Amino acid sequence: MKENFLPSPRTFPPIVVGSVCDWETWLDCTNPTRILPCQAVELRVDALADSVRAEDILAYRCEKPLLITIRHADEGGRRIMAEDARRALMLQLLSGANAIDWEIRHLEGAEDIINTAHNLGVYMIASYHDFNKTPSLEHLLEREAYARSKGADMVKFAFHLESAEDVLIGIELLRRSSGAVAVMGMGPLGPASRMVYSQMGSGLIYGYLGETPTAPGQWPTKLCCEVLDQLLPLA
Repeated sequence: MKENFLPSPRTFPPIVVGSVCDWETWLDCTNPTRILPCQAVELRVDALADSVRAEDILAYRCEKPLLITIRHADEGGRRIMAEDARRALMLQLLSGANAIDWEIRHLEGAEDIINTAHNLGVYMIASYHDFNKTPSLEHLLEREAYARSKGADMVKFAFHLESAEDVLIGIELLRRSSGAVAVMGMGPLGPASRMVYSQMGSGLIYGYLGETPTAPGQWPTKLCCEVLDQLLPLA
């Protein structure tokens, strides 16, 4: 299943991921007559009601490659979950995923998820979030190297931007990364930065499906595609 999701490093345009954070939108995505304005769908399981079970999700299939995310509350998750319950839920959902997202700071202890994902051919994204600031380039590169040592296929970074200098850190991160990477900004400069980073080689860009963004600075998915169609690669 990994080949159905696999982004190519340093290519343009990136894969457009339509992020979903409510059950009604997820059901709409699984309607075979629905034409979705994206190349992949992310289901934010942490944003669904805790009454929704793994078997409820797996009962529906989306025709687009599916990225499963169960975001930890400390990194923007919508639901507080015990870590063992979060890991168990991800393991249950792996059979229906083309890709999964797990935070870098929680890779320690998630070896069962990483190994099972690789055995099933599921693409492994390791993610890093900072909602308050742009970390130093050195810190971001260290986090990238650590994530790859743990088995990540792609490393995804999202951080808060306040200045042009912050935007440049993301560009340099794209230039110096050692493999497939996705970079996106949050905050006042977030929307514009997401397009610039796409032009510079970010492998993924996230928009939202339905009515609700799943992260600050996120574009509607349809608008993402329309703007990307007007851009050229810069890297």
